[in-house]
Amino acid sequence: MEDAQVVESKDGTISVASAFAGHQEAVQNRDHKFLTKAVEEAYRGVDCGDGGPFGAVVVRNDEVVVSCHNMVLKHTDPTAHAEVTAIREACKKLGKIELSDCEIYASCEPCPMCFGAVHLSRIKRLVYGAKAEAAIAIGFDDFIADALRGTGFYQKANLEIKKADGNGALIAEQVFEKTKEKFQIKARESYGATPCVPITIISAHLILLAWPQSTNEPVLLSLLLTMASMDMEASPGCQDKDYRFMEKAVDEAYRATECGDGWPFGAVVVRDGEVVVSGHNMVRRNTDPSAHAEVTAIREACKKLGKIDLSTCELYASCEPCPMCLGTIYYSKIKNVVYGAKAEVAVAAGINASVPDGFVEYYQKSGIKIRQAEGDARRIAEKVFEKTEGQTS
Repeated sequence: MEDAQVVESKDGTISVASAFAGHQEAVQNRDHKFLTKAVEEAYRGVDCGDGGPFGAVVVRNDEVVVSCHNMVLKHTDPTAHAEVTAIREACKKLGKIELSDCEIYASCEPCPMCFGAVHLSRIKRLVYGAKAEAAIAIGFDDFIADALRGTGFYQKANLEIKKADGNGALIAEQVFEKTKEKFQIKARESYGATPCVPITIISAHLILLAWPQSTNEPVLLSLLLTMASMDMEASPGCQDKDYRFMEKAVDEAYRATECGDGWPFGAVVVRDGEVVVSGHNMVRRNTDPSAHAEVTAIREACKKLGKIDLSTCELYASCEPCPMCLGTIYYSKIKNVVYGAKAEVAVAAGINASVPDGFVEYYQKSGIKIRQAEGDARRIAEKVFEKTEGQTS
């Protein structure tokens, strides 16, 4: 950018146009500085074998609070994307769950889960480097781009969003090509995959797909996704199963407020008809705006089972999952979600738990079967907010 032409009058004042130009240049230089730090973190994450090539930096008053990279592989945690990790660390360091006086710089366009975490943390400004297409070009899922484009919800959020341009965008986009070989080798080592079979790797902001070149494969995949997204009513036997696990999720929701850990939300991860883990909202206890019940349960299940692929599991949630939690479910590969109360019930009780129109439908189309429990399972979940009213402020 050319130097700003500042014109000073005889009385010492500077013209508005000149001052604005100088301000814009200062902002661009500042953004480049912090975005470069995020890009350095992206390289570090791959070099250390911690996860995919993504980095993020949280800034307050022109000072770096924390700089982090993707830690999915290291922590066996599908939620440990760069932005989420940075937000968690910043909240811990500053001792608060609202980062309204902070900005976040991300090496790449955030995924829906990460954008949900940014929104919940109340961060005021987001600057990202590479567009999702740069990651998609080396095999990352186009699911990344849907946070800012496909749903449109966050475009209306009270948040300034800026995509870097010029050299800032270039250095961020180069990360993927320069780290592609090293990261893919590390991912294969972590999952024991070989190039001759379909690979499904959930890491970084991705599901890395390498489908066999079969003309029937897309047809079969489309059929499976269509079947999975059908909104089928639960059979009597299924309703009994729903009540059993929903009761556990509801117990966890009550425990969250009784212990002062967070808001009245609970979740249970189930495999082969048995509870793997049960968890509740831990936002207050952990000083972590991302510690929703579903996220907490999924992280604990991955730790307990020693893997980030929970495709053999189901999730029961006391309330309809928020956009961030839906993103977490997507990355964990859980394909069956049953929830008790609609988000509107929580909102009516004074809790900010709205789910944007189209989000559930969007995730159903991605292959996740999402349905609301019926009968008593639904009723006990809806009563949670009535019985805990006044305990959540």
